[in-house]
Amino acid sequence: MKILKKLFILMFVSGMFLIGQANASSPSDYSDEITLRLKAGVVTEAEFPDKIANVTKSVTSEILQIETLGNRIFLLPRESFDSRLYVVTQDNVSYCLHLIMDETQAATRIKIKKPHQEVSTEQGRDTANTVELMKALLTGKQPSGSVSSKLHSQEIFYNGIIRIIIDEAYELSNKLKAFVLTFENLGDKPVVVPIEHIEFPGLLAISVDSQILEARPHDANKKPSGHTTKAYMIVEGLTQ
Repeated sequence: MKILKKLFILMFVSGMFLIGQANASSPSDYSDEITLRLKAGVVTEAEFPDKIANVTKSVTSEILQIETLGNRIFLLPRESFDSRLYVVTQDNVSYCLHLIMDETQAATRIKIKKPHQEVSTEQGRDTANTVELMKALLTGKQPSGSVSSKLHSQEIFYNGIIRIIIDEAYELSNKLKAFVLTFENLGDKPVVVPIEHIEFPGLLAISVDSQILEARPHDANKKPSGHTTKAYMIVEGLTQ
């Protein structure tokens, strides 16, 4: 896994992988983000063209409560904030919602359109493969047609704040590799893992169970909470 270690070190050194305190909003380089106006204490429903597969946020549940049902997401802000929400649907289309507070013009329901309607047959096939592969990873299954590297858990990154451990690695015949990782917060403050900024050659998809890592518990007798999370990556053309 030497090449994977080098990629993570590169991301941290170059600043492409940003770690910030929880509740800090991260700038987005999405050119087609959708502005969604919310009102504290009022539920806003957003409907997407396809079923929701993954949601990534950068604020805590105490500030913003989120529920999903099929292709709909329900947002209940508890207080004022300005942040972005990233939604991926099962057809592998990504949406960036810029959430802002507006006491007078907040919508109670919004219908979101697909940004790109035309996809070539080859692109569609690749997208379907990626989506099915990510579904398998998220449900803890070995992807169909893959070969497991049968790794022992290995630490691939450590900087005193974040530890990254690779738990599983899968190889597929179409030059794809899939990884299951564990991200661990070693500090005494919650941190946000803004996966929307993770970029390196060959990265096709990435997802985490929780974008916010709680502070590591100091009390050894206290049951560990949310200071770790699973992450899932699909990479093309990565060589050992």
